[in-house]
Amino acid sequence: MSHAPRTGAAIFFDVLTDLGVEYLFGHTGGAVIPLHVELNRRMRRRDPAPKFILCRQEGGAGHAAEGYARTSGRVGVAIATSGPGATNLATPIADAYKDSIPTLFITGQVPSAAIGTDAFQEVDTVGFTRPISKHNYLIKDIRDLEWVLREAYALATRGRPGPVVVDICKDVQLAQTSRDPSGQNPPRIRHREPLAFDPLKADAILAALAAAERPVVKAGGGIIHANAAPALLAFAERFAVPVTTTFNALGALPFELPHNLGMPGMHGTIPANYALRDADLILSLGGRFDDRVAVKGFATGKRIAHVDIDPSEIDKTIATDLHLVAELGDFFEHALTAGQAADHADWLARIAQWREQMPKPYGRSEYIKPQSVVEIISELTAGDATLVTGVGQHQMWSAQYYRFRRPRQWVSSGGLGTMGFGLPAAIGAWFADPAHPLVLIDGDGSFQMNIQELGTLVANRIPLKIFVLNNSFLGMVRQWEDMMDEGHHYETCLARDASCDPDCMDLDQTCRRQIPNLTGLKYVYPRLKTQRIKHPKDLREGVAQALAEPGPVLVDVWVDKAENVIPMVRPGHRLDQMIES
Repeated sequence: MSHAPRTGAAIFFDVLTDLGVEYLFGHTGGAVIPLHVELNRRMRRRDPAPKFILCRQEGGAGHAAEGYARTSGRVGVAIATSGPGATNLATPIADAYKDSIPTLFITGQVPSAAIGTDAFQEVDTVGFTRPISKHNYLIKDIRDLEWVLREAYALATRGRPGPVVVDICKDVQLAQTSRDPSGQNPPRIRHREPLAFDPLKADAILAALAAAERPVVKAGGGIIHANAAPALLAFAERFAVPVTTTFNALGALPFELPHNLGMPGMHGTIPANYALRDADLILSLGGRFDDRVAVKGFATGKRIAHVDIDPSEIDKTIATDLHLVAELGDFFEHALTAGQAADHADWLARIAQWREQMPKPYGRSEYIKPQSVVEIISELTAGDATLVTGVGQHQMWSAQYYRFRRPRQWVSSGGLGTMGFGLPAAIGAWFADPAHPLVLIDGDGSFQMNIQELGTLVANRIPLKIFVLNNSFLGMVRQWEDMMDEGHHYETCLARDASCDPDCMDLDQTCRRQIPNLTGLKYVYPRLKTQRIKHPKDLREGVAQALAEPGPVLVDVWVDKAENVIPMVRPGHRLDQMIES
């Protein structure tokens, strides 16, 4: 049966629509114009197609795709042109790679005949994304377009999730073929067969867990990716074991659960770090042993068990005594049906005492404490908001003081630590889940790195509530400067300008030079409301007022400049050397 010729651009949208892609976050440009022409035709004809969300910079589009994927559990898709469009995606690709986020990054490329000629806006996208993506492709022939798109989409989610890059030459988008685009050309999945579950290894881990006196589960982001939060809760109760939820696993257990110890590591909670310090068995489920958690001496005197879908993580940084390469769903199903259980009553009683310092109490002063901002937001949203952050001190305070209740409500950059992540990621999160309140807690440094996405926010009338914890510093680096560089603040003071004394490095609470004046953004971005909170007495009312607004609001909160993120385990130190005050 013959079919009317179809362009590569038409096949592109046929496939994405068939795969169920709802949104494309992106920016246009010369090498993807044929795709946008086809999308516009479909819009005029009312044909099914993903909705294009025009972001103001390609990096913002990539982070929006991440925010969509983190919140929905589905593949987030970003699209950009060749050259600078592709290179601007490098940071979100690397960010998604470090945190195992299922994402698909589509880039345009110069015509296939021009590759290697240093053509206008030509860059080796496959080459520079190879070390920061799960897999990548260059399509130079229309006959490869459909199977590559289908395979790339599948690879983004199968096994350990991650970003996949597809670079499409412009002539492929324009070329025509009469082949049937109905999905008869299946993906050629090139990865290992489904994991064979080893019940003997699983039983050995369960037996060790039951026999231990002071076991701790370290639950990683794989719990979220596998939608295994309910199973983790049942597992913790069945085996009477406390659980630390790593940065990427926050929300896997509700804050109030007695077994929940919160986040471990450099800025982890007191109960999480005390429990890991005193444990005789640590069972890691769906997470790697990164350097912010597996600090100096982490495994000394302990048995280590590890269950992970990725065999490359086993023994990579911490040697294991027991391990199992498996999908978490299979492990939990086995554990909860094997008839085993455990009792660690004395250990849980000690845990309960430590949990009295979760979150850690903090002092009061004449200045707004950033911890109190997070606590009030948590209270007024009943712990149910989709909470997005940038990167810095505000991120750690959010992780420590927001009382998470459900998986996929925490959207933040972990492994790469990308400043500027918050605003565009919140945009993607809203398209994934408009039903829950949406809150962005950011820092004045991080917020400015993708401030242009306020245009995307107001253009799409997204009711995001933004709280900028403004301390006029790159706060986390300032904290390290105070600890390690005698308080030299030459590179971290965001209030510095040409009129300042070049030798000034004071932490002056009264110096509040605004670069920019965040409240003035209401004159730049229509429909964006702004307000400022400067005094503790006005904090609760101001937060409540912002949350009650129907549209987007930016709240400039002047917080204590001298506040540090505590607890802290300094680099090169052990858990028993944690700074608590």
